[in-house]
Amino acid sequence: MKYFVVSLKGKELIFVFPRSIDHNRMHEAVCGIRHGAGHNWRREYAEAISAGFIDGGKCHGRSDTLDLDSRGELDAILLRGNGDSQ
Repeated sequence: MKYFVVSLKGKELIFVFPRSIDHNRMHEAVCGIRHGAGHNWRREYAEAISAGFIDGGKCHGRSDTLDLDSRGELDAILLRGNGDSQ
């Protein structure tokens, strides 16, 4: 699997997706998601801050298309849901 982490409103969110999708294409799709409900939606840019690959629960590598490196264990903590990194 591949992943990237974005920073949005002071929170870091991790997105995991298949290896067949390029990091930059998935980031583009995530940035197009509408936030909010009903008529009160808005589009917010989510800056990618790290990216890489997941193998056996470990985050590693880099995304050439986003030109970002993995942060290793810091990203793995987000993956496990054991923290709200900021």
